[in-house]
Amino acid sequence: MPPSLPTEEKQLCISCLAPNEPLAHFCAKCGAPLSSYASTGFLESAYSEGVVYRAAAERPRKFIVVLGIWIIFGGIALSGAVMLAVGLDRGIYDKLVGAAMLAFSLVMIVKTTKNYFAKPAAGDRRDV
Repeated sequence: MPPSLPTEEKQLCISCLAPNEPLAHFCAKCGAPLSSYASTGFLESAYSEGVVYRAAAERPRKFIVVLGIWIIFGGIALSGAVMLAVGLDRGIYDKLVGAAMLAFSLVMIVKTTKNYFAKPAAGDRRDV
């Protein structure tokens, strides 16, 4: 019997079950945080929080997620619209920030809603 080759252990992502290197801090496939390192630095914390928004926008499984996105980004869109309207006499900076907030929020709302109502992939079960 030939000697068995040592196999390298892999760390599984709890979000997508993709194998990762044992010392990886973020998943190579979906970007989910794998270690406590994700909460120690400012940029690492922001990146790990973005995983939640990406998952909510790309594959929302429950209507409450879509409703939450509408509430969160609806408020941001409303704030952007107000800044755009009020910023007409305040300067170009307010108009640009308001337009960016409005555009980003509408993209998130439309993308999340479209992905929720899209036909689920084979094997993907939606709990409503």
